[in-house]
Amino acid sequence: MAQPIGLTSKEVQSYSFVRAIDAIASGNLAKAGFEMECSREVHARGKFDPVSGNSFAVPDEILKRRDLNVATGSAGGFLVATENLSFIEILRNRSVVMSSGAMVLGGLTGNVVIPRQSGASTPYWLSTETTAITESQATLGQLALTPKTAGAYTEFSRLLMLQSSPDVERLVRTDLAKTVALAVDSAALNGTGASGQPLGLLNTSGIGSVTGASIDYADMIEFQSDVAGANALDEQSCSYVTTPTVAGLLMARVKFASTASPIWEGNLSAGRVLGYRAISSNQVPAGTLIFGDFTAMVIAEWGTLQVEVNPFAAFSTGIVGVRAMYSVDVGVRYPGAFSVATSVT
Repeated sequence: MAQPIGLTSKEVQSYSFVRAIDAIASGNLAKAGFEMECSREVHARGKFDPVSGNSFAVPDEILKRRDLNVATGSAGGFLVATENLSFIEILRNRSVVMSSGAMVLGGLTGNVVIPRQSGASTPYWLSTETTAITESQATLGQLALTPKTAGAYTEFSRLLMLQSSPDVERLVRTDLAKTVALAVDSAALNGTGASGQPLGLLNTSGIGSVTGASIDYADMIEFQSDVAGANALDEQSCSYVTTPTVAGLLMARVKFASTASPIWEGNLSAGRVLGYRAISSNQVPAGTLIFGDFTAMVIAEWGTLQVEVNPFAAFSTGIVGVRAMYSVDVGVRYPGAFSVATSVT
């Protein structure tokens, strides 16, 4: 998601969100020399604007809203060192778009326009050796990408930073990074293109469609026929993506009556359908089934995941605010590379 800087596995393990936040909150950046150096390196490699004194950039190797405080156990006190041996993290949706092969364009600065050909020139047969060829031209278009920003904000107390076990580090890192990452993944699938969101795949014009009611084996073939009709059927990179509920329906529905021939083969999370990879995730809108080549999608990144610390979020109580922001856009290079069914039953 962000700008990689070549950290070793040992350096990744030693990186601390909490140490960086504490250093900025206390005004003593020397307390997080390694993390601040990583931030400077991210910006140097990406040629981004320098960070402010209250923010730091997160390297790609590190990435994998709630108020936290010590006094209330459910809001952070459970992390104070009364010998916490582990932390029970919230169960999150499985990301879809990047894991299915979407192309990532990183390190962008200005707005991006990708030229594309939408129509070909026309060939003509010549009736005689003196027949002139009729002029024709290819049709060109553009895929325009501009930054849209997703963010997450959390608060926790100074005392929590001082007293918590190492699991608070994982909590802060995972909660901020995954919350923003899943927001981008969701928008890539179903963003409205309004209210600051990218325009997602399901709202892009030109994608194919299959009737979702009483979906059967013939319908599953139709997905592939749609994509093949657009000359975009790739046996290596195409996949079916849907919800666990629809995946379960397809596991229980057979290709041929009175035979053990499930449409969805393998397990509910990751299986095979008609020779192609199939995955399920609650990131996909309910009742929706997508087939296509996700390498035809572009995720454009401006900068990196930027984490900014407000040491005075609530000065009288010592509450520290932490904000994460990530600027991206989504584009579909070939809408015909996808076919979708909604209201699947």
